[in-house]
Amino acid sequence: MKCLINNVTIQSIATFLPTNIMEMNSLKDSFGEKNVKMIMNATGVNRVHVANEDQTASDMCFNAAKYLIDKEKISKDDIDGLVFVSQTADYRAPVSSIILQDRLGLSKELVCFDIPYGCSGYIYGIFQAASLIGSGACEKVLVLAGDTTTQLINSKDRAQKMVFGDCGSATMVCKGIGQLGFHIGSDGSEYDKVIIPAGGYRNRSSELTRKEYEDLDGNIRTQENLYMDGTSVFNFIIKRGQQSIKTILQYMNWEKDNVNLFAMHQATRFTLSFLRKRLKIDKDKLPINIANYGNTGPTTIPLLLTDLFNSDEKNDNMKFDKVIMCAYGIGLSWGSIACNLSETRIYKPINKI
Repeated sequence: MKCLINNVTIQSIATFLPTNIMEMNSLKDSFGEKNVKMIMNATGVNRVHVANEDQTASDMCFNAAKYLIDKEKISKDDIDGLVFVSQTADYRAPVSSIILQDRLGLSKELVCFDIPYGCSGYIYGIFQAASLIGSGACEKVLVLAGDTTTQLINSKDRAQKMVFGDCGSATMVCKGIGQLGFHIGSDGSEYDKVIIPAGGYRNRSSELTRKEYEDLDGNIRTQENLYMDGTSVFNFIIKRGQQSIKTILQYMNWEKDNVNLFAMHQATRFTLSFLRKRLKIDKDKLPINIANYGNTGPTTIPLLLTDLFNSDEKNDNMKFDKVIMCAYGIGLSWGSIACNLSETRIYKPINKI
């Protein structure tokens, strides 16, 4: 699916990180020094931020949103849409977006959506917000994307525990003079490549699904923990990531060399480096910041922007009038956004308000 939505702009972005930090080197006693070093070299992850047991994705997004609203001096009554993107909602029901409407003190004349996507979710959240604005239904939509993925992972599963971190984000999408170009795709034939096999209504929670088992690689998990087929996901990212970027460039009639920034989902350092080489993109145009945060699901793109290009430290000569965002993940799903971030206010990550 390709489309161009006019009269919409990304006004501002903020992120919130939990204060707990887990160093990968601290896992040597659990997983063995050789295994830890090998995984760190492949993923590029040195440490991750981990939410407290009682800290949810909506808590982190609430903090990011409150900070953004205060910094931007936005009237809460002017926000007429809220999109919450997360695989770790507060409850099975009701949706977290409606709870966040009340917690943030937003107008009751507000449309709320939950989008239960992971790594590709930021693309879908911005698309939903832009669609609401493009239709004329809304003028200001708050997109809150966050996950506590670490709470989906078995502590004995080194393949996942050494990759994923937690984070929350807030992005204000508004009616404006800009335009956003989208390319979005889905392939449900490979739904089982990233999956929590049990705990839903297809395979309900039971004593059996909560029983730990060991896979062929020595990772221990239950059917109610996150599972990822690493090889299949890598091949998927290289194929679909390349296709999506080439598709959006062609659709927008942009030359690759004229793009200022490729803000990519931070899967692993190896994956991003491989993809960058395949696309022949300069290193400085495709930054990697996974070392200190890991894969934070739907927040990797806003976290990348707030970490590396926040407004307080942005070089005045640095242009962001042509930016490609690209993400890929569970579903399997993928998508890209072509946008202008030259006027977007980007704030440093925070860990308290």
